[in-house]
Amino acid sequence: MRVVIYCLIAGVCLLKQTPAGAQSKAESAANQALEQQIDQARREINRRFMSPQYGILYDYAGRDGAVSIPTSEECKTDKPNGLSWFSPIENGAFFNGIYLDGLCNRWKVSRKPADAQEARRVANGLVRLASIGRIPGFIARGVSEDGESHHVAGSDDQTGPWFYGIWRYVKSGIPEKAEQKKLVRLMETVGNALEKTDWQLPCDRNGYGFRGNLTDKGCRISARLVFIYRALYDVTKDKKWLDGYHRRLLDIPEGDSVNRLALCEQGIPYEIDNPEKGNITENEFWITGISQANLKALVELEQETDIREKFRKGLNRTAERAALHLNRYKNFDNKHTIAFNEDWRSLNALWKPQPAIATTLALAFQQGREWSKISPARVYEDKHMREPLFAAWIVLLSGNQKLIREYEVILKNTLMHYDWTKLYTSRFFVVVPAYYEAKLNRLF
Repeated sequence: MRVVIYCLIAGVCLLKQTPAGAQSKAESAANQALEQQIDQARREINRRFMSPQYGILYDYAGRDGAVSIPTSEECKTDKPNGLSWFSPIENGAFFNGIYLDGLCNRWKVSRKPADAQEARRVANGLVRLASIGRIPGFIARGVSEDGESHHVAGSDDQTGPWFYGIWRYVKSGIPEKAEQKKLVRLMETVGNALEKTDWQLPCDRNGYGFRGNLTDKGCRISARLVFIYRALYDVTKDKKWLDGYHRRLLDIPEGDSVNRLALCEQGIPYEIDNPEKGNITENEFWITGISQANLKALVELEQETDIREKFRKGLNRTAERAALHLNRYKNFDNKHTIAFNEDWRSLNALWKPQPAIATTLALAFQQGREWSKISPARVYEDKHMREPLFAAWIVLLSGNQKLIREYEVILKNTLMHYDWTKLYTSRFFVVVPAYYEAKLNRLF
């Protein structure tokens, strides 16, 4: 017997065993319900969380769609902090890069011009974020209402998805040759600038310092760095990027005892002993999901069997660990009454001048503790919505049909569980790349 959906109540999908003779009709209804659920998520993103002017995702919005964007002056004076943490424009490059992957796959399934245009709008947002800085290699997090003003600090969590999203879009078949060439030149420009800093991520103010380093230890960062080299070679055919890719694979990052290829083979070390308690490691799913996407891309790009299979092992190991966390979706109550505070400007009471990235980080962490107190629904959504949904994406990225069949019921229930209209944060956007990863590759 097959497992199929039998009931749909208030947006929640329930599953049980059904007789084989009834499976076709029930399964068709279940698949249609899931597709509608994902399309509702996409529409809710466009309604509340997507900048209509610039095609850049916001971090959060009111249920009525109200968004309070930092002004040009607030960006220049580092409010609430130079990282833009806790403002609605905190994660534009991060979110756009991942979301664009889903939109590209959506177009590959539908081939509709409107879907191509939706992907192009998000890609244009990424282009803007790489074009408004003064320091070479800087990727902005978001923009003020003038489309230019931005906070001073980016990060590896912005830059990694930026490269991934642009690469996926270039290779999708959506952009015409002229647009492709423009995007490849931009990728090269950013890559060349970051090579000169040895992959430290610059802030957009002279003397301010760097936020993050793509040569750091561990699988999470190693997968990002070697992917960027390999993707740059893929779109440019410039041998320097291929040579750099092989060199970086064999480098041992400071603080590690094995090279990057071995780190990628190990996968990301999620919590496996007590997954119901969350990740006790630093490897939260929303932060590490892009590294799993990079491993998948490396499997696709690598021609040498031995190397490719090491990437595949890391891809599968990461997915197997993430699958243990999928049940955490059950902890989310769509009818909760926990408070969400959209007034990020209240954090300006703690504001102080930030002459360098170190002072910015100290202030941001202080504000973060206060923000968690005054906006507990943000913490609730992160723990019980964001994390299981990103875990689902990580599992589906593996393409491991045996694993996905084993967890198919819970994967679908995770995607079906949430009422998107009741959420305050946009971090459910990952259901679009998750679903179309499965749809395109016939994983469900």
